[in-house]
Amino acid sequence: MQISNRSPVSLYVQLKEIIAREIREQKLKPHDRIPSERELCEKYKLSRTTVRQGIGLAISEGLLYRIQGKGTFVADPKIDQGLVCLTGFEETILGRGLTPSMEVIEAQLITGDVQVTSLLDLPMGVDIAAFQLLGIANNVPLVLFYYYLPAELGTEAIDMIRNCEAEKGWFSFTRYYRENRQIDPGVARQTFEATTATPEQAGIMKLPVGSALFKVTSIIYTRQGNPIELRHAYYRGDRYKFNISRDVVS
Repeated sequence: MQISNRSPVSLYVQLKEIIAREIREQKLKPHDRIPSERELCEKYKLSRTTVRQGIGLAISEGLLYRIQGKGTFVADPKIDQGLVCLTGFEETILGRGLTPSMEVIEAQLITGDVQVTSLLDLPMGVDIAAFQLLGIANNVPLVLFYYYLPAELGTEAIDMIRNCEAEKGWFSFTRYYRENRQIDPGVARQTFEATTATPEQAGIMKLPVGSALFKVTSIIYTRQGNPIELRHAYYRGDRYKFNISRDVVS
C-alpha cells in the first residue's frame, strides 16, 4: 500500500492506516518494534512532521506504544467486550486466551453514603460491604472495579475474596450470589462514560495520570427487582472496546 498525495485523506492518516493494516495482517505483531521515523520518512517520502503525526495518531488509537529511548512498538490488541449480555471479567479474559487474576485493594464494611445507599434502596448511614478489585490479564492491569453490596449480602464475601486472591483465582460475584446465597441476578442497568485516571487510579493501574478510561456503572437487580449490587468499573481505554448490535426502528 502506497501513500498518495492526490488522496483526499491526509498523509499522516494514510500512514496510520498502513500501520493498522500491517497489524491486522499480522505483518506486525504485538511488541514488534516498528521502523524508525527516519526509515518511515525514506520509505514513504514523507516529512518528519507527517510521520510523527501518523505515529501519534496510531498511539492515540491504541495501536502502538512508545518507550523512551527504545522506539515505538505494536500494542496488544484491544479486548472486544460485547454488551448484549453481562459477561464476567474472568470469562472475557479466558475467552481471549489470556490468564486472569486479581488484586484485592479493599474488602471491608464501610458506612454507606447517600449515593450508594439510595441506589441500593437502603437507609442512609447503614453498613455497606465495599470491595475494590484490580482485574489483571497476563500480569497487566486492565480494569479497576468498585463493588458495593448490602452488608447482609456482602459480609460473607469479604473473607471469600481474600482466600480467592491467596489462591490466585478470580472471585465471581454472580457465582457467589447463585451458589452461596441462592439469589438469581436478573437484570443489570448500565451507563457508560468516558473519563480519565485520577492519581490514585493511575497508581493502582500503573498508568500515567489522565489516561483515558471507560467508566461503566452497573446496578444489578434480582428477578424480583431488588437491587443487590452497585458496581463501577474503569476499563483501560487503550486496551478495551465495546460493541453492540441494535435494531433500526426508524
